[in-house]
Amino acid sequence: MPVSSPHESTTDHLDPLLFGHDSTPGIVSVHADHLGQAWVWRRVGESVTLERPTFRPWLFARDLRDVEHLGSRLVWNDDSAPFSVRSLKGEEGTLRYLLTASDGVALRREVLRGASRRKGRTVSSLREVSGYYAAGNVEQYLMASGRTYFKNMEMGDTVRLQFDLETTGLNPDTSRMFMIAVKDNRGFERILEARKANQEREMIEDLMRIIAERDPDIIENHNIQSFDLPFLVGRADRLGMKLLNFSRPGGPVGLWRVQDGGSSPHWACAGREIVDTIDAVRRMNLPSAGLKAVSQLFGIAPEGRVYLEGAKIAETYSAQPALVRKYAMQDVEEVEALSRRVLAPSFALARMAPRPYHRLPYAGTAMGMLEPMMVRAYLHAGVALPGKQPPSSEAQQGGSVTLFAEGVLRRVVKADIASMYPSLIRYERIGPRSDTLGVFLHLMDHLTGLRLEHKAAARRGDPGEHDAMQSAMKLVINSGYGSLGAGRMSVFGDVEAANTVTRRGRETLKEVTDALKKRGVTLIEADTDGVYFSVPEGWSKQDEQNVIQDVNALLPSGITLEFDGRWAAMLSHETKNYALLGYDDALELKGAAFTSSRGEQYGRAFLREALKCLLKGDIESIPQLYRAAVERLETGGYTNAEVASRVRVTKAQDEYLQTRGSRQEAVYEALIRSGETWKSGDRFTLYKCVGAGLTVLGEAEGCNYDVPFYAQQLLNGYASRLKKGLSHADFQQLFAQTQGGLFDAPLGEIGSIWNQVLR
Repeated sequence: MPVSSPHESTTDHLDPLLFGHDSTPGIVSVHADHLGQAWVWRRVGESVTLERPTFRPWLFARDLRDVEHLGSRLVWNDDSAPFSVRSLKGEEGTLRYLLTASDGVALRREVLRGASRRKGRTVSSLREVSGYYAAGNVEQYLMASGRTYFKNMEMGDTVRLQFDLETTGLNPDTSRMFMIAVKDNRGFERILEARKANQEREMIEDLMRIIAERDPDIIENHNIQSFDLPFLVGRADRLGMKLLNFSRPGGPVGLWRVQDGGSSPHWACAGREIVDTIDAVRRMNLPSAGLKAVSQLFGIAPEGRVYLEGAKIAETYSAQPALVRKYAMQDVEEVEALSRRVLAPSFALARMAPRPYHRLPYAGTAMGMLEPMMVRAYLHAGVALPGKQPPSSEAQQGGSVTLFAEGVLRRVVKADIASMYPSLIRYERIGPRSDTLGVFLHLMDHLTGLRLEHKAAARRGDPGEHDAMQSAMKLVINSGYGSLGAGRMSVFGDVEAANTVTRRGRETLKEVTDALKKRGVTLIEADTDGVYFSVPEGWSKQDEQNVIQDVNALLPSGITLEFDGRWAAMLSHETKNYALLGYDDALELKGAAFTSSRGEQYGRAFLREALKCLLKGDIESIPQLYRAAVERLETGGYTNAEVASRVRVTKAQDEYLQTRGSRQEAVYEALIRSGETWKSGDRFTLYKCVGAGLTVLGEAEGCNYDVPFYAQQLLNGYASRLKKGLSHADFQQLFAQTQGGLFDAPLGEIGSIWNQVLR
């Protein structure tokens, strides 16, 4: 694939299949258009240069039926022609033709015209026809050139700027901005203010000026894609500002929304990467994705952190502007620290995957990262991509997840079958049959080898971003099975190969659990993440490690069983849902039963304390905690925010309004009453207000929540999570509405229980 560049490419020591076949360092942003023009910004120290290489927009095709109408305009092996085609190495039925053009839009238009004629109906997208592989403009350039972002760079080598808006409300049509906090990783900090409405336009212009002067490579914030940028653009439009320019000089001007496959639209510009830390946080499956909660969880909240309720910030600003300035600056300080932590793996992946950095935090790991790396290899080798996959003779089979015991078990150990699926793939050489170049297994092998090197370097404390690199490589390695199991959604999908992996996984897991059981432990739960079991009283940590080593010695070559932790007690609630209490009294929660992001703050706080009591054997304190929470509800001791829950809407506003006459839904009715506008995927915080029903948490403060509803929710939604660890009678006694019963057992005699799950 011819690509012209201002300098000659060289190949360094990096594996070309893994990192691309061009070792150009310092690329911080790439923009490309359908005419084959690319803008490549490279950072060398403190200076940034712009290169303008060209490329031929391309498209893999199975046959030429849909371009036959081009006649003599389609020229073989001539990259100067408006439309060109060349043969790739491959059998009939594979995507063995590479169509290129001087205009990528014109090429797709002609293909769709031919497909429409062939099918006798209008075909408006390549997704409607089989036999093609297409990619976005930037991906086309990166795959064809073999370039990737950030080679020879660490995250600290880039200039990263964070900004955060403070607004009077959530709707840019009815609210305005009064403050913008800005900082970068080079020591710059600034608070912009618009105390009066007529100062808002000037504040926006100041932000644009700062971005131009500080010249960041990367712009960051938490929820920047769904809130800050839409609000900023909305306000600029209301103020008659027709163009907001985030782009670097020399590239296309502006700020625009892009749709990447099935994902939500994201904002982008030319020359700078706009990344959202919330995208990376959502991948981590934490109890909450909110900035404040995540910062506290990671221990990165600034000293003396100011916390203000969202609806009160504008009001507080009128009375205490200095406090709100501190709050706003601490927001961007947290974002800067959070991005270094959660975006580091995406930064490392950008050195490997032929995709722009800003897409990697939310791209799927199988089709979004591994597949483009494989397609790049085939494009560079001039080999056809696989064609339509033959129907599989078997349905896709899932992995094994087995629950052996429910309730409270003590002296708990976890044995991890280290990277089970990747290990089976590598050591049993299970790859897609259609991968004639063997790229899949090559990537699995080399990624694993490099990951182990970086993991060892991180443990030694060697300088460099070794932990981020090993985490990034783990993401791609673990996506190997997913790419096989994706079937026809993936270019290299192979259901039969995926089933071989899961079958061998089930067999291996059974070998492990059978061997452990023979050695006198009590099995609790087993899946591809590992095996939890309880050991007999009197066992030491060394005894626990010894039994794992004994079982490990029985396993096939390449499969390793490792000691992965020990805990004082565990509440096994249901499959993949449990609570663990460490020997240091630290509580770990797993699964939606304990960690749902929709859960109310008051209930989550009660549940954590009650679980600790249950696991420590302090049963007597549980009813005290429960009655204290009920009393606090009844006396207005909680705020509306503490009983509210976060809800994600799945219907767009227009969609709901079309069916509202026949079926009304409480969440959407609450949004309408509050004057909110929304789209599918938006999130809102709501609570049940006494006399008003479900209500959006906004300006209303105090505690006008529905007490009986939340008291019942405390019992049924939270206290009920303890049932598996208590007998039915004991649970009823602990959470009785009245104290003391004729046949009640003394609280000091109540203990936790566990039961084997019948199989």
